[in-house]
Amino acid sequence: MSNFITNVPNFETEQGDKILYPFSPPIFQTEVDDKFTKELIEEGRKLTKEEDDWNPRLAGNLKYGRSYHYKEDYLLKVEPYLKTYVERFFNGIYAQWGQENKMVERLLKVQHDRRQHRQGNVRLDTLWINFSQKHDFNPPHTHTGILSFVIFCQTPKEIFEVQADSNTQRAGELHFTHGESITKLLGNEYPVKPYENLMFIFPAELKHFVPAYWVDAERISVSGNFIAL
Repeated sequence: MSNFITNVPNFETEQGDKILYPFSPPIFQTEVDDKFTKELIEEGRKLTKEEDDWNPRLAGNLKYGRSYHYKEDYLLKVEPYLKTYVERFFNGIYAQWGQENKMVERLLKVQHDRRQHRQGNVRLDTLWINFSQKHDFNPPHTHTGILSFVIFCQTPKEIFEVQADSNTQRAGELHFTHGESITKLLGNEYPVKPYENLMFIFPAELKHFVPAYWVDAERISVSGNFIAL
């Protein structure tokens, strides 16, 4: 459970999605279809050529695992499906705060018409898959673009069961961070224990990190960035 104090209530949409406010920036939590997750893994395992290697461009320390960027034609194929979740994110904000709320405009950093986003005024710019192994981790970092997302495709339960004695963060969890920590009651981290098919969409500039885990198991996640048109 998060130890944050916030004046903004979390919100659940009609589809069962959640908009979380552990701090000021909203975080959209949902689940993708299991069939889509398996497709991401299948397509990702085909990306073994050097030109697909995404490791040098990422903040993560995947010394033992690898990251690969999907081909452009695959981005075009999955973009409509992924954009439906962006639309659900925006619709949830409007349902919670009303049509006059400026949250979506602030997220996109452009003037925004609710009627236009249904036609898609964001574009999927990058999409990559991470095959993580024992000792791999992602240090605190942000993304490019306007909105970013992560989908957890394979999360072996054993990676959460072994904890390094010197590590204060839970192994393999995703941590969102924002602002500075003042006291233990006003922390600046929001930890999440991932599970398969879990998806988060969040402002690209929201810092996040993933501590290492300590067992021989492969964790697979897919991340991407949207840009505003």
